[in-house]
Amino acid sequence: MSVRCSTKCLEFYEAIRKTKKYRYIIFRIASDAVIDVETIGPRDSDYKQFIEDLMRNGPSECRYGLFDLEYTRVCEVTKQEMKREKLVLLSWCPSNAKPKGKILYLSYLHPFMNQLKGIHYYKTVREILELSRDEMEGYFH
Repeated sequence: MSVRCSTKCLEFYEAIRKTKKYRYIIFRIASDAVIDVETIGPRDSDYKQFIEDLMRNGPSECRYGLFDLEYTRVCEVTKQEMKREKLVLLSWCPSNAKPKGKILYLSYLHPFMNQLKGIHYYKTVREILELSRDEMEGYFH
């Protein structure tokens, strides 16, 4: 299967990864095997806005969402709080999505990720409860 990212998709991804210009990107499958940018979140956006944009087309529409997650954790050795950043890719494939959409988004996920170097964590999410920020941060603690 030959999945490819649009030029814009790769440019915005690199702008998050290298220069931290944006907080998040929402991606969609624009046509057969082409993934494109749907929404860009400015750097001052929060996780709540990311989730709203991820579900902008309705809670039953599949999308990919990349979020530059900043969080703090306590170092076990020094007991000091440390700021961390991770690039998190979510594949939003809700249980009530159309079967064709689920199949496309799930089958394109790994070929899509192979084009985005530097993803720290990815997850396929089927229920709204799985989208919480605590759920994402919990993976890194």
